[in-house]
Amino acid sequence: MLIHKNKVLIIGPFPDPITGLSISNAALLRGLCAHGHQVDFINTEHSTNVSSELGEFSFSKLNFLFFYFKIYKILKNDIIYMTPGQTFFGVMKYLPFVLTAKLFKRKSLFHLHGNSVKDVYASLKGLKRKLYSRTIKCFDESIVLSPSLKVNMRPFFNDSDIHVEHNFIQEDIAISLSELESKKDYKEIKLIFISNLLPEKGINNLIDALLKLQSLDINLKIKIAGNIPFNNTNISDKIAQLKSGEYLGVVSGEKKRDLLLWGNVFCLPTQLEEGQPISILEAMTYGHFILATRTPGISDIIHDKNGALLENYDVASIMKQLQLLTLNQVEQKGIFNSRFANNRFTEASYVERLSNLLSTNA
Repeated sequence: MLIHKNKVLIIGPFPDPITGLSISNAALLRGLCAHGHQVDFINTEHSTNVSSELGEFSFSKLNFLFFYFKIYKILKNDIIYMTPGQTFFGVMKYLPFVLTAKLFKRKSLFHLHGNSVKDVYASLKGLKRKLYSRTIKCFDESIVLSPSLKVNMRPFFNDSDIHVEHNFIQEDIAISLSELESKKDYKEIKLIFISNLLPEKGINNLIDALLKLQSLDINLKIKIAGNIPFNNTNISDKIAQLKSGEYLGVVSGEKKRDLLLWGNVFCLPTQLEEGQPISILEAMTYGHFILATRTPGISDIIHDKNGALLENYDVASIMKQLQLLTLNQVEQKGIFNSRFANNRFTEASYVERLSNLLSTNA
C-alpha cells in the first residue's frame, strides 16, 4: 500500500516565547520535513513575552490580523493542521483559516492542547455559544493529548474523528536509561519547577508553601526555571527569601538536561485545566516523583505509583504533600517513572504518529 505524503500547513504559535504549545509546533515542523512531507507554517504568536492575561482581550492581540495576509498558503497545501486556543477569542481568531480550508476543500485538524474547551463552551450563551460551536465544527477532525480529554471535543465531533496523541520530550534533552541510572541521585529531596512563572501555574503558591516550611525549619532545596511574566515580577523577591532556592532563568538544551538530572521531585501545582504538560513527561523520563494538581490530562499519567496529585492547589495542600515526602518513596516512584517513560514519550514517536495521521493511503 502506497502512503501519500501530503503537503501540510501548520497554523499556530511558534517560539518565541517558549511554551509547551510553541515547542510542540516547532518539533512537528522539523519532524514532518524529515519524514518527507512538504511543510509550511503560519506563526500566530503576536508577542515575544509571556503573559498571564489568559483569554482576556486586548488591542495588542489585534496584531493577529496581520497573519491573515498569509491565508493564501492554505490553497497551496492538502492538510491544514491548527492549534487554536480554548477561549472564545482563542477559537474565533482561527475562523478565517478554517472557513478558507472548508471553502477550498482542504482537510483541517484542530489539535487541542488543554482541557478547557468543555468549560468555555458551557459558560457561553446566545450568539457567542453558537459561533464557538460552529467554528469548531468546521474542522474535519480533532486531536487531544489523552483519552479523558476527548470529552472536550464530543459536542462537536464523532468519536471516530477524535484522535488521541500524547505529548513528548524534546530530542535535545533525551537521555538513555543506563545514563540516567548511573547519574541520578536520590540521597536528598531536590525539587524543581520548570514552566513559565505564571501565578496560574502555581509557582506563587509553591514558593509560599516553601517559605512556610522554612519558618518551621524545614528547608527543601528547589531550583526554578522559566520566563517571569511582566505582571508577576515580585516572584523574584519571594524566591530570594528561600535559603535553599535558586532561580535559573529560561533553560534549554544542556542546561535543562542538567537541571532535570539534578532534581528528583517535579512540582506543578497548576490552577489551569492542563492537557498533558511536556514538562511533566520530561520529569518522568528523568526519574522524578511528580507532584501536580489533579486534572483529567495529568491524572491519565500520574497516580499513586509515580507521584501524588493535589486535590487543591492552595498553599496548605502543597505544604501537606511536601511534608509527606520521604526519600524512599521519591526514589521508588522516580525509578518507576524513568522506566515507564524513557522510550514512550520521545519526539520521534510523536512525529511518527502525527505523520501517519497526516498521510493518506493511495
